[in-house]
Amino acid sequence: MNKTNAINRNPLHVQVANTMRDRIMQGALRPAERLNEVALCEDLDISRTPLREAFKLLEAEGLVTIRPHKGAIVAEISIQEISEVFDLLAPLEALGIRLAMTRMSAQEKSRIIALHDRMIAFYEAGDREGCFLSDYEFHNTLIAFARHDVLQSTHQSLSNRSQRGRYLAPRFDQQKLDATMAAHRKLIVAIKNDDVDQAARILEDHVVLTGQFVIDTLRESGVARD
Repeated sequence: MNKTNAINRNPLHVQVANTMRDRIMQGALRPAERLNEVALCEDLDISRTPLREAFKLLEAEGLVTIRPHKGAIVAEISIQEISEVFDLLAPLEALGIRLAMTRMSAQEKSRIIALHDRMIAFYEAGDREGCFLSDYEFHNTLIAFARHDVLQSTHQSLSNRSQRGRYLAPRFDQQKLDATMAAHRKLIVAIKNDDVDQAARILEDHVVLTGQFVIDTLRESGVARD
């Protein structure tokens, strides 16, 4: 956590959880790695109380495992877990886009199109990290426009776990990346045309395909256990 930017409206333990979540999702903290409370408290300039409260939040999200009398570790990741996450994420996002396309304003629709265009620009420039982050923002923003609190909170939890798998897997090869971007191009056409059914079908198929790519890559790399 950048100490100069640490003050915001969130409780301290939520700020800490946000920082820890980013580190876990991005692979800075690896599966089964012991979370050293003394080192983390020093690094984040906090006491143990907000750190332990943060651990509880992350445990509920499936990102941390708290072992009685032994402390916390980064939760291990398995092929089965990632598969199950994408099993739920695909139909959930299909529902989300159905709701979003019937509820979002013209300005919000323009926002979605702009996010897509930015992601494609990163892709065409060969900036995979920029493309990855823009894709994450695109999906989360689309779900936010559904204006459904339970759907959004459920999606956020699943999305965090899916993104962890994507970060841990070596980056997709060019063929896989091309396939995901081709699906996005079809999706944005359906959104522009206000074709809700087509958009929902494309998005669900896209998330299923992405999940398979993540699973294949994790299995090939040996990062996750079966």
